[in-house]
Parts: sequence; structure tokens; C-alpha cells
Amino acid sequence: MDFFTHALLPYLLGSYLGLDKRLLAALVLGGIAPDLDVSLSLINNVYPTTLLLVHRGITHTLFFGFFFALLIFYLASREQIKGFLGRFIKYDLEFSAKSLVFLYAGVLMHLLVDYTTTRGAPLFYPWQAARYSADIFSQIEPAALIASLLVLAELIRERHRIEFNKNILIIFVLFFLIMGGIRIEGKASAESFFDGQNAMVYPDSNPFSWVALENDSQQFLVYKYDSLTRKVTNSSAFAKITVASSLTQAKVAIDEAEKLPQVRLFRWRAYAVAINATSQQNGSWVIEYYDPVVRAQMTNSGPVFRPALKGYGSVWVRVKDGVGRIEE
Repeated sequence: MDFFTHALLPYLLGSYLGLDKRLLAALVLGGIAPDLDVSLSLINNVYPTTLLLVHRGITHTLFFGFFFALLIFYLASREQIKGFLGRFIKYDLEFSAKSLVFLYAGVLMHLLVDYTTTRGAPLFYPWQAARYSADIFSQIEPAALIASLLVLAELIRERHRIEFNKNILIIFVLFFLIMGGIRIEGKASAESFFDGQNAMVYPDSNPFSWVALENDSQQFLVYKYDSLTRKVTNSSAFAKITVASSLTQAKVAIDEAEKLPQVRLFRWRAYAVAINATSQQNGSWVIEYYDPVVRAQMTNSGPVFRPALKGYGSVWVRVKDGVGRIEE
């Protein structure tokens, strides 16, 4: 889900329960802390590693999620940082055991919400890197983002009211329950439609649209399914491996590329991985690893969502003289 939804849900719940402002701040901070993993992604860009230092990686776990939130909590409670952030938003934090309980509660809320979305979260890392997902909502749910922005605008407009309007939380939760019901029914419809085809079904950005990935022996087949019409509206085929020259030489180059941590992380994040390998005149190989599901989504999506999908779409490697390096 988006950053605004992760902030609003704990805020609305904490306000509904009448939490002290310090405990409310801790709950909200815990709710958004896992998504403040940009700094870790930057570290991974400078010093690539197979550790899950990526978005929805190490901070989206039951174990490391708490300690990362604790670090954010400690920094945000420093007077210098409070003074700087106080220019934009007013908050009050108290470093206490009770606050830490609510901080972790916010983290758990974040993980629960992300669990409902596609790609999910590696909840039990470092013991296992598997991602857990109910695949009900899209990772970026436009309807939820719009609803969150509308609620945020209403809260800003009514910020001077002392008494909190509890109806906002009820309406917000009902909205998600209705959206969830639509999604669950649509998923059941898509799974029934593709039953027996060795296909996995994933939610798309449209609440009535689903993407099915069929794993054939030589290729990946990607379908777009409309749960309203109960029909496939688009289909694409992607060869698992495409080589423009010698397959034997390509496999040697691919074996070198597979050693790179960026490739391993891409495989961890992808729904599926297809490969294009092309030999160059200087003896090097250019190898593209791409996700056929994301490739199909980028082809069929509007310009608004393409930048968000691009980072998940592909990774390029050049292998020369037995050494692989990432191509920007």
C-alpha cells in the first residue's frame, strides 16, 4: 500500500481509541517506519549485497522491522530533529516502554496491510527469505491512494476540531472491506477461469483486473483477466530464454551474471524471470533479466504507473572476459 494509507490507518485507529498524543505518535511512526527504507536501498546501490536492503525487504520483517522502527523512533525523538520536523508537522514522542509497545503495534499493522498486497513481505527473514502474500490488493492500489488523500484533506480541513469524528474511521474501514470483498471475489473468479493451466493469479491496478502467469515449458504466458466480463482481455508470450548467438557460450556468460547480488535480488523480487542474451562484437555478452508480468503490465498500463513499475521490470548485465557487471 501507499505511504498515506500506512500513516492514516494507525492515526485513525489511535484517535478512535482516544490514545494519548505521545502514544498516538508512536503508533503512527511504527506504521510508516518500514517504508522509510530508502536509506537502506541507497546503501545497496553503493555496496551491492544479497541482504534484503531493498524496498519491502529487511524492514518489512517481524524481527528487523521492530529494530528499524526503534532506530527511527530514537532519531525522531531527538530535540534537534524534532525542532526541524516541527516546522512541517507537530508531534510529541516519549521514549518509554509503553510507547515502544505502540511503536511495534504500528509496525505489525504495516506488515498486515502489506501482507494483503501482491509481493507481500518477507515476514520471517533472516530465518527465511520467502515472501508471504495474500495477493488480494495490488502493491499500488489507486483507489486506496485516492481515498487516503481525500481523508487526509478532510483531516487538514477540520484540524481545529477538538473532538475527533469517529465516523471517518468507520467509513475508511468499510471502504477497505468493500474493496477487499471485490478483490477476493475477483481472485476466485480468475483462479476458477485458469484452473488446470498451471497459472498463478495476481491483482492489477484496476480493482476488476487480474494478471495470470502461466509457466509453460519454454515460455511464460501472461494474461489480463477482467472479473466483470469474465474474459481475457489481453495476452502475451515471453520466451524463458532468448539467445541471439551460441547457446553454449550464452550459458557460460549467464552463469557469471547469476553470481551478481543484483541479479539474485531481482530473482527474489520478481514474479518470474525471463532472459535475453546477446553477444557483442568485442566478445562481451549483454544479458537482460526481466519480469514478464511487469513487462506486460507496463505495456498495458498508463504513463502514471510506468515509473513505479520500471524499477521492478528488469536488470541488465554485461559479461566480458568472464566478469559480470551491472549496466545502468
